[in-house]
Parts: sequence; C-alpha cells; structure tokens
Amino acid sequence: MSISNKKSWQILFAIGLGTIMVPINASIVNVSLPIITEFFGATVATSEWILTSYLITLLSFVLFFGKFGDFWGHERLYMAGLVGFIFSSLLCSLAPSILLLIILRAIQGFTAAMMISVSLGIVKKSFPISMLGQALGIYAVLIAGGLTLGPAIGGILDGLLGWRSIFLINLPMGILSLIICFKILDRGESKEIKWDIIGTISQFLALFSLVYLLNYITSNPINIEAVILTIFTISMVILFIWWERRTEDPILNLSLFRNISFSAYNLSLHLNYVCMYMVIFVMPFYLLKVLNLSTNTTGLVLTAAPLLMMFLAPVSGIISDKFGSRPLSFIGALICAVAFYSMTELQFYSNEIDVFLRLALLGVGAAIFQSPTNRAIMSKIPNGQAGVASGILVTMRNLGMVFAVCYAGILLSTTINPTTLQLNSLIPLQAYDLTTGMHLVVTLGVILSLIMALLSVIGILTSKIIKREVLDRIQQD
Repeated sequence: MSISNKKSWQILFAIGLGTIMVPINASIVNVSLPIITEFFGATVATSEWILTSYLITLLSFVLFFGKFGDFWGHERLYMAGLVGFIFSSLLCSLAPSILLLIILRAIQGFTAAMMISVSLGIVKKSFPISMLGQALGIYAVLIAGGLTLGPAIGGILDGLLGWRSIFLINLPMGILSLIICFKILDRGESKEIKWDIIGTISQFLALFSLVYLLNYITSNPINIEAVILTIFTISMVILFIWWERRTEDPILNLSLFRNISFSAYNLSLHLNYVCMYMVIFVMPFYLLKVLNLSTNTTGLVLTAAPLLMMFLAPVSGIISDKFGSRPLSFIGALICAVAFYSMTELQFYSNEIDVFLRLALLGVGAAIFQSPTNRAIMSKIPNGQAGVASGILVTMRNLGMVFAVCYAGILLSTTINPTTLQLNSLIPLQAYDLTTGMHLVVTLGVILSLIMALLSVIGILTSKIIKREVLDRIQQD
C-alpha cells in the first residue's frame, strides 16, 4: 500500500484523535464516581458498574471486531464505531437514571471495541516499515497518555461543569476525527465474511465471566458463587481454545502464538499495562488521602508519566526503526523496575514533587518500552492478520487494566479496610496503613517489570536463533 508521507501522518492524526478517547473513557469516570453515586442515590457497588460495563463490552468484542475488520474493512469498521461512540457519549451525558447510564456505558464500550480493534492495523498499513516504529511510538503515547490523563481531565471537567460534561468531551474530538477520516481513508472493497459463531460466543462468555469474577472477588469473600464462576470461566476458556484449533476460519488464529517472540512481547506488554494501571488506581488515594493534596494538584501530579511519554515515545520509536526493538524493550523494562522501586521510599510525609519525579521516571521507562514492543509485534504480522493481531494487543492491554484493579485492590485490602478508603480524611495510623498498601502495589510493579525485562531477553535470543537458522540454510543452499 503506497501512501505519501503527508497522508500517512494525516491518517495517524485522525486515527489517534479518535482512538485516544477509548482509554480516556476507561478512566475518566474514576474521579466523578462518588459524585455520580450521590447524584442518583445509588450504592457504591452499583455505581462501580459504570466503569465495569464499559470494560466488559470493550474486552468481550475486541477480538470479534478485529476479525470482522479483516473482512469488512478496517476503515469502514473504525468509522462505524466512531459514529456510534459519539452518539453513545451524548446519550451518556443525558442519562436520567444510573441503570440507563450503565447500559449506555456498555454500548459505548461496544463501539469503542469497533474502533480500537482495527486502529493499530490502519496505522500499520499507512506507514512503511522504516517509519513504523516512530508511528507506533506516537500511537503508544496516545493510548497510555489517554489512560493516565483520564482522571485528571474528568476531575477538571467535573469541577467546572458537572459530571455530565465528562462524556461531552468526546463530541468535538470524535466529530473532527470523523470528518478527517471520511476525507482521507480509503474504504476499499469488503470480502465475504465467514462467521465463527461458537468462537465468538465462547470468547464473549469467557471474557465476561472473567471480568465479572475479578470484580466479584475484590468485594466478596471466596464462597460457592466464586467457585462456580471460576469453574464456568475455565470451562469457557477451554471450549474457546478447543474450538479455535479445529474450526476452519477461527476468530483468533492461535497459530500466531507459536511465534515465541510474538507471545513473549504480548505478555510483556500486558504486564506493562498491569503496572501502569495499578499506579493509576492506587496513587490518587495516596495523593488525596495521605498527602492531602487538592483534586487539581493530584491531577497535575498524575500527568508526569504521560508528559514524558509524549516526548520520548516517538524518539524511542525512531531509534527502534534504526537499531531494532528488543534492546530498547529490555532497557525500558529495567527503568520501569527502578521507578517502581523508588516509589517504595514514598512515605506519609513525602510531598507532590517526590511523587512527580518518580512518576516521571516511570514515564521514561514506559516510553522506551512500549514503542519498540508494539513495533516488534506488528512488524512481523502480515496485513491479512493485522486486525486479529491488533485485537490481541487491545485484549492483552485491557485485561491488564482489569487485572491491575484486582491485584491493587487485594493488596490494599491486606493493610487497610476498603470502607476506610471512602473517608474524606485519614488519621495518621490509617494514612500509614494506606502507604504500606501502596508499597505492596509498587513492589509488585518491580517484580512484573523484571519479568518484562526477562521476556525481552527471550525475544532477543529467539531473534538470534532465527537469524542463525536462516544463515545456515542460505549456506547449505
């Protein structure tokens, strides 16, 4: 696919403008959740479904739409999802009840899956391999930056215009993206679609039950319902894998995972998002309730990581285009480990500068890690599988977000009662307990980051083995 450099960057701008709304809306509601709960007179358990319903439908349909986009057309599917996302966002801002808001958020997640499942494939097709790392670096900034900036944007909009305004920010961004996409994207011709009905249903049930199970065990003790949910989830996963290995045209080509590098880097990217979202989840509690910072100051402190990523991820992508992805992935993972370790030194008497600098170091590590890792994965995938590979990436990323909340919630609950976290202010002993819980969370971040570095080494060794085998075959011929 021959595309001029100018048009390539226009496509990246349009896709990025729309795609960034997906991670923003995964976290923008967090700050406003207590206000929405009070507004509708609902319970906390009920209002949490405003977050969960979005993630469940996003997760459950992203693989389906990744496969669907390979047949119907990535550009067509993206634009259809963008229209639906704009419309559902408007309806969310007008929701008269919390039940309807939860349903509309589920629809919003459904349309978000249409967009995010094919966006990476569109970017891959739009750039030559020599510029792919740079383009994917910018794309990585948008995803990670949107995820991290969501709470800050939500807090500012809520404070100025009320909670309904947090959904309206999607309208100008989405409409501009739609106008540009309509003008510059080549829709092409669609192909005949072969439906994998059993695979689609089993993967939906597997992901839905998994997300529901993780949310259930964070707020309930292990009981017979949790056991039944676990058995059902495992059964659906086994059914999905069994069917996908036997059907003629599966929704997920499991043969992709025979590539050790592809599997290793997907897992490492998943772990990186677990680490990043654990910080997004736990750090606001520490900043607001231990350091007693204002909402605005908390939002500014949380921008440290995305600001550094905004500048460094494209640079990391350019370097990976010239020197390869794997060494940078290894270095980035080690920097992330150092950043998380430095957060174990934060105490209840620390200040916002202490936190900002450590989050900034994490942003440096994430920027160096994510761009090359995305490039390493996508550069090996043929265009015919770009939608499926993009769907796998999105699924791994969003599963990381769900797991992060579960892991962080469980670790915090070992040091402080969850009901205590709802208090506006904490006594010194409670602040100490919350700080201890935060230390457990970032310690897990250290461990996962070291595993990321190990997986990068596996990728390096695998690449060398493959190159050696190719050279041996050439010499034999």
